[in-house]
Formats: sequence, structure tokens, C-alpha cells
Amino acid sequence: MTRHILDRPQPRDDTSRAKAFLKIQRNVHPNAATRQLQRERRGHGVGRLRQFLRIERGRSA
Repeated sequence: MTRHILDRPQPRDDTSRAKAFLKIQRNVHPNAATRQLQRERRGHGVGRLRQFLRIERGRSA
């Protein structure tokens, strides 16, 4: 007895499952470089904020 023409083994697609697993892992354990960048202070925006606040208060240089 032969198999039916539609009886073909389906390829396993584990990529979506692997992507979901990696997404969960990255949320739980972020990269060390990312954490380091998030801890660093942003110094470039503070000076501009001070200048805008000074101008808003009506003080001139």
C-alpha cells in the first residue's frame, strides 16, 4: 500500500519558538554593555537645559 500524495512530513519550524525564548531571556538578563550605558549619566543635555532656564527667567549673560 502506498502513501497518499498529501502524506508528506511537515518541516518543523522551531524558529518562532526560539525567537520567543530569546526575547524572554534578553528581557530577564540584558546585555552587560546595555546595562552599563543605561547607568551612565547624560551630561550633554544638562548645560542646554540650564541655558534655556536662565533665558526663561529673564537673565542675560
